[in-house]
Amino acid sequence: MTFLFMFFLMVSTTMAQDWIQKLNLPKGFVIEKSINVPGARQMAMATDGTMYVGTMDQGVVYAISPKGEVKTLLSGLMMPQGVLLEKGELYVAEVYRVSKVENLNGTPTLKTIKEFPSKKWHGWKTIQKGPDGKLYVPVGAPCNVCDEKLPFMALHRMDFDGKNLETVATGIRNTVGYTWHPETKELYFTEMGRDQMGDNIPPDELNVIKDKTPHFGFPFIHGKNIPDPKFGALKPKDLKINSPLLEIQAHSAPIGIAFFSKDKYPKEFHDCFLIAEHGSWNRSKKSGYQVMKGCLEKGKIKSYTPFITGFKEGEKAFARPVHFLFLEDGSFYLSEDEPGTILHIKRK
Repeated sequence: MTFLFMFFLMVSTTMAQDWIQKLNLPKGFVIEKSINVPGARQMAMATDGTMYVGTMDQGVVYAISPKGEVKTLLSGLMMPQGVLLEKGELYVAEVYRVSKVENLNGTPTLKTIKEFPSKKWHGWKTIQKGPDGKLYVPVGAPCNVCDEKLPFMALHRMDFDGKNLETVATGIRNTVGYTWHPETKELYFTEMGRDQMGDNIPPDELNVIKDKTPHFGFPFIHGKNIPDPKFGALKPKDLKINSPLLEIQAHSAPIGIAFFSKDKYPKEFHDCFLIAEHGSWNRSKKSGYQVMKGCLEKGKIKSYTPFITGFKEGEKAFARPVHFLFLEDGSFYLSEDEPGTILHIKRK
């Protein structure tokens, strides 16, 4: 892939950051602007152009005006990574609950619609609306590796009032990024593999849900066929395990995933998606710290190649990409949470 060195245009609320100027984008793409947003994670865009942004340890939800003015909407929350807009209502996911924001344009308050376990380890949540009109929410494993009962280690869905919770898939260590194929409506999700098995195993994963309540192996099997040192022998004999669609370099920490629109992009982007590799924290040589482009062919991985690089040089990391938010015009926002920036990326 041919890369060009890209500069960016700043909105008035931002200051120049050297690392942004180091980013490499494919030919024909530019970074139109950047906004400083400490700890930026999942994003949601209102019809009036206001963007809402979740965070982790910052404990806040931001509201960003169309002019790029960043204000704290909510504070003192427990890892409010997930934000979602549905029919003009803002929903926020903390570790222990999903809530609806009341009095959004005044003095906002939270009304809990569904409670979840309060364990912080892999407890942060990305929330999405599925093609079925349901609100989707994952609950990760509260450990590096363990065997816990539901609702842990699974992806769930419910009505927007919190009722009718049901489990969509199990055997998932931790998914923070998932989306639906624009045509097949199959659900694709990224998954982070366990730690403390070395630099190169087990792999991180991209999975796809095709059957009813499939099991994806955790904690018994990692990747396509790597038994866990402790739990591998405990796998029930009759348990059918779905193998990953794609094995990703161990510890790369894939998070956000989003498909390109066929209406907005040429043929080479059809049936293709982006994955934000947040980057390793405990590998002897860093992996991840990039945005990858994956393409499918008849439901199988055709290619998986770098799309945006330059988030690190050697072993020095500048930023950690997290989530995508595509707009109607085909451009998209990319969040990164260390130091915390939102980039608006568009085609020339």
